[in-house]
Amino acid sequence: MKKFTIEFKTLTDAVNTVSKAVATKGAIPVLSNLLITAADGKIRFVGTDQEIMMISNMEANTEESVNFTIPAKLIQEILSSITAESTDIVEFELIDEERGEMELRCGRSKFTIQIQGTDDFPPVPVLGEEDTSLFDAKCEGWSRALKEASLAILQEEGNPVQKSICFDFSDGINPMLASTDNKRLCATMVKDFQIPENMKQIYIVPARAIPEVQKLMENNETIKFGLYKNQFLFSNEKFQLITRLVEGRFPEYKRVLPKESTRFVKVNKKALAQGIKAVNPIARNSNNLVNFSISANEIKLWADAKEQGRAESFVASELNGEPLSIAFNAKFITDFINVIEDEEIVIELTTANYPGLFKTGNLDSEFKYVVMPMMI
Repeated sequence: MKKFTIEFKTLTDAVNTVSKAVATKGAIPVLSNLLITAADGKIRFVGTDQEIMMISNMEANTEESVNFTIPAKLIQEILSSITAESTDIVEFELIDEERGEMELRCGRSKFTIQIQGTDDFPPVPVLGEEDTSLFDAKCEGWSRALKEASLAILQEEGNPVQKSICFDFSDGINPMLASTDNKRLCATMVKDFQIPENMKQIYIVPARAIPEVQKLMENNETIKFGLYKNQFLFSNEKFQLITRLVEGRFPEYKRVLPKESTRFVKVNKKALAQGIKAVNPIARNSNNLVNFSISANEIKLWADAKEQGRAESFVASELNGEPLSIAFNAKFITDFINVIEDEEIVIELTTANYPGLFKTGNLDSEFKYVVMPMMI
């Protein structure tokens, strides 16, 4: 009898996590499905959109092996409709193989589900030591770095390289992560990490994979990370994520980072956030342009829109250097404020038409955020 059982919470966690990798639209219908395989006391769940693949292997009670696909949205909706305790058992039974009918039972809830075949589902790699190079990465440092490095990923349609994060392992010492959309650039470093000898080069990881990698890191001290053939593999105790790498050449970001500055501004993060918020109703009607008129003890933030009017706010600050007026995209600055945890921001400037370098007041931080100025 083709039948298997699994705890409700274990099943729900696996389905919800792996479903994040399925395609939400596209020409290949099977990519909106989960592949479920039950055999030898384990159940494997797989979802993929052919850019990333999520795999989960769970302990379960299995009888004869069974292999099928099912729409991810359907199984999620079914599980969310069931009122059950976390330890309650969900039972799957293939009741009509020829017609593709699977019965799902939990408590007094029962569903007859139309399952589908596996022939068109992409091949699932078998992870083995001979073609996998994995090492431990500390989640705290990597999670912070991924959050910082995601800041300048291109959000619109465009060059796939700019819709990605550069993992620069080329110097062999400390990994650098960077992204750019041509209007801004961010770069950060992962400390206390030994780069394996076989990985000392530059990799370009699609933005699609980054949120799922961050979720794998939640509530974990370390994560397995490395190469599987020509793809990146991230793994915790329950889940594996395999992502393709983007082909192309990442811009030489180190050349964009300002080497010298003539003006240094220190400002409180919350005060700057509040100041920008005050002028935003006008700024959003003028391409998000906010003027920074920087003097010895304060920054005057102001925005002007022909049909809406003018807004001004003042933020206390410290300036080392000559006064300067410069304009930035308000959203870009707010994005930076929302990512950092430190209470002080340092802005390094040169002239009104030269990029501004935003950093935190924490001297141990290697996070650098470069923003092109806007024309006033």
